[in-house]
Amino acid sequence: MIVIDLFITGKCIRDSDGPNYDLDDAKVEDWIFTITSTIGAYGSKKDFSILIHVPKSLTELDVASISAKLREFHHIHTIELKSELMVMKTQSLDALSKGVPIMIAALSLNFVIEKDHNYFEFILKESLYIFGWVSMWKPIELLLYDRWPLNRKLKSYDKMLTLPISIIS
Repeated sequence: MIVIDLFITGKCIRDSDGPNYDLDDAKVEDWIFTITSTIGAYGSKKDFSILIHVPKSLTELDVASISAKLREFHHIHTIELKSELMVMKTQSLDALSKGVPIMIAALSLNFVIEKDHNYFEFILKESLYIFGWVSMWKPIELLLYDRWPLNRKLKSYDKMLTLPISIIS
């Protein structure tokens, strides 16, 4: 089991004088980055746990409030990631709608030119091949490569919610 150590200091708490502690949002963002980065580095199929080190003066802090804060930020981040994935899907379809016709036109022109064999037509033919394939570069990049890091990040956020949390002082 991989243990993710997180530390709370007095600076991490808002309203530390009152009966209800409230974790500082910036610190929770740092925690989430640490948790999701660790999950991403080791893979989401491994077993993880979160161990939070708390000073003795903050004994009122409980696992439920930390879990609630992580769930709140999980909800915010997953909505953002899903929105990014939808934008990427729209961009992919837009790029495909432009790239495929350009490639078909370039290869069709290439087929027409292929009957003659002089130097200029050879260069034009090869240029059309390259132009056709370059027109498909962005759609292929969007569909095959750009969305996988976002999907992995989304899995890391989902995995974060299932991790057992322990608090020690």
